Amino acid sequence: MAYTTFSQTKNDQLKEPMFFGQPVNVARYDQQKYDIFEKLIEKQLSFFWRPEEVDVSRDRIDYQALPEHEKHIFISNLKYQTLLDSIQGRSPNVALLPLISIPELETWVETWAFSETIHSRSYTHIIRNIVNDPSVVFDDIVTNEQIQKRAEGSPAITMS
Repeated sequence: MAYTTFSQTKNDQLKEPMFFGQPVNVARYDQQKYDIFEKLIEKQLSFFWRPEEVDVSRDRIDYQALPEHEKHIFISNLKYQTLLDSIQGRSPNVALLPLISIPELETWVETWAFSETIHSRSYTHIIRNIVNDPSVVFDDIVTNEQIQKRAEGSPAITMS
């Protein structure tokens, strides 16, 4: 069965398995087979924050005071975390949404992926605040040999 974002097949989501059933059509929250996902979604959403809401004005001063080797460690970690959360922001959707058959699980996975994009945005917020030219940092992420070696240990998902 091909994955579609709009399944016109009528189905009873309460009779569907979590995975490998009919694709989700209408995201109905008035009836849910597993109410644990609603609780998890509510919990995740309660943690929502925007990076711009966090005062990082002191970070630039603190960063400038670091010795060069500590700056290198700090920036290298931010680069790697940015890469990982960029991947993690899309991987759950790519890997799991085509398999999911119930809306509450679909929404939980989408909420999880969204949370990962917030993490990635937070690293951008930090980097923009502490360096003069953030593009130098971001451009290095996909060409940096050490980051590439670490990232190779992370599973990659490709769809053709």
